[in-house]
Amino acid sequence: MTEFTEISTRIGVLGGTFDPVHIGHVSLGMAAISEANLEKLLVMPAYIQPFKQCKHVTDDEHRLAMTKLAFENVPKSEISTLEIDRMRISYTFDTLSELKKKYPDEDIFFITGTDSFLQIDSWYKGVDLLKNFSFIVSVRPGYYEHELNEKIETYQNLYCTEVIKLSARMPDISSTDIREAYKKGESISSLVPESVERYIIDNGLYK
Repeated sequence: MTEFTEISTRIGVLGGTFDPVHIGHVSLGMAAISEANLEKLLVMPAYIQPFKQCKHVTDDEHRLAMTKLAFENVPKSEISTLEIDRMRISYTFDTLSELKKKYPDEDIFFITGTDSFLQIDSWYKGVDLLKNFSFIVSVRPGYYEHELNEKIETYQNLYCTEVIKLSARMPDISSTDIREAYKKGESISSLVPESVERYIIDNGLYK
């Protein structure tokens, strides 16, 4: 009798402040779904990120609403309020550990850009992150790809970390630049989904 081994499905986690969410975030999520063959993409606005504790962040309700609008037509995507509901600093290790309890039979992949991935071993419980979870990494414009490849090899050798490197190149967009451009009265229509731009206007954000 032949035994069949059940193959785990993959869940990707795309977190961020999303202040505002922009087309780079959406592109990253869609590329992760496609190239990593994700069963589900969890898009998770952060409550307070560790490196933004002293910065002003737009209210949760607005960031959550914009994120829902941006991903409403992305198949396999689901908005998660896990970090917002906890109402405490959003440490990635804590979030992924909680998700692993909810999805014990799935492989949890954290989706990130090159700049963050190069520093993950210095994050809160960074080594534990690398030992216990997998990663999907996009190549950000302006970074040398060989540096990313070296880091991937290092993490794999030290911690047996599974890493999927996306081939799709992401647009070089930052939420900070979007906010500053909008304050100056410049158009942001090419940087955010149309529904998000309309929400920003209707709710008087970033003035």
